[in-house]
Amino acid sequence: MFCPFYLILAALPIQAASSKDLKNLIGLENELLQNFRGYAKELEEKINNIDAALLDYKKDMVEATSDPELFLSNPLNAFRLMRHMHQDWTNWQIYMKQRVGTEQVRNIQRLLPKAPPRKAFQKAVRNLQNLTKFYDYEPSFLVNQKEFHSELYLSPLDCYHIGIELYQQHKYFEAAKWLTAAADNYTSSEYSDLYSTIGVPRWKVYQMQSKVFQNLYWHEKALKALNSAIDLDRYNVDLLQQRRELELLGLYDPQEPLPLPETKTTPFQWQCQQNFPLSSDLSCQYTTMVSPFLELAPLKLEEVYDEPYTMLYHDVISFHEVHHIKAAFDKCPSYAKFKMSNGLLKGCSISDRFSIVTKRINELTKDMTGLTKDMKNLHVLKYDQLYDAVRLFELFKTSPKFDNVDFEDIEATVIIFLNDVKVGGALTIP
Repeated sequence: MFCPFYLILAALPIQAASSKDLKNLIGLENELLQNFRGYAKELEEKINNIDAALLDYKKDMVEATSDPELFLSNPLNAFRLMRHMHQDWTNWQIYMKQRVGTEQVRNIQRLLPKAPPRKAFQKAVRNLQNLTKFYDYEPSFLVNQKEFHSELYLSPLDCYHIGIELYQQHKYFEAAKWLTAAADNYTSSEYSDLYSTIGVPRWKVYQMQSKVFQNLYWHEKALKALNSAIDLDRYNVDLLQQRRELELLGLYDPQEPLPLPETKTTPFQWQCQQNFPLSSDLSCQYTTMVSPFLELAPLKLEEVYDEPYTMLYHDVISFHEVHHIKAAFDKCPSYAKFKMSNGLLKGCSISDRFSIVTKRINELTKDMTGLTKDMKNLHVLKYDQLYDAVRLFELFKTSPKFDNVDFEDIEATVIIFLNDVKVGGALTIP
């Protein structure tokens, strides 16, 4: 038996940033965070100084408020209060005007020019748009309400800026989806209070959503979004003016709403979107039937042929195990070596008790076949030319090493590929 690893990779039409660029980006982000942390410490120090002064002054005020005449009759108290007026509060005024974190402000001015150019941001938006289009994901599906507790998430703020970028590129249908996700999920984020601090209050999201709808001539939706913005900022003169103009536009210049564009989906996209219609002779499934362990780690399989009954399993052993078997093959003792097909295939018989890895492969083989018998050896082959992978086992009959084997008694053949091969269909799980 040729002991191996089978893997099918599905590639998306997305260009990723280089590893070096990503490392530089991470380094720059860490440096900016450290600078921001330094700014916070200076703010904290200033607040601590003010809190200490408040505690000191409050002691006097408690006594003065309880009995003002008694407090002021003491010349020491009167002087101290007078000094506060003539000296302390003037100095506190100067202290309050002093800028905090001037060094950190200079640092951020120095670091920001190192940030990726606008083209890099546009490319990142394009890649993300390609991803959602390929898998037919709605933007709201990618917004995780428990931010930073998920390996894959976008925040409402991410959605807003993606929408803005697409709006500026006049891709209004796509922008509408992202801005709608931002508006609908704005308060779901535990960090939404910070959005206003960095220039994206909730009303602004609705305002931009309305602008996108106007470009699509979705008049009712545009007016509804603008009303939502006004509800959040009732005295915003610009919003009120925009609503008056939109109402007049609907009366005197009505336009037919633009219909949603038609999209064509390739068979590969259908498959990745879990909509691929399976043919009668191919099925894809997870198996958990054989051993309790498979409940934790189910195997992905395809039923490839009926005659002979052939199943194709995916991702059955790890790269570490592959390297382990290859190393054992390279150190194969002479008594365990064999050749087949006129010496074109070199083999090595390795005991299933050779190591923890071979023991695991033995158990894995039973999981795949449903049989309970242990196999005595793994027969590892190395070959340099292309063979019919499914019929590879038949070559064992040509080797003198297996003259004593009754091939008619073999119940199942397991071939595990240590390198990637192209056999069967593709099992793609988004």
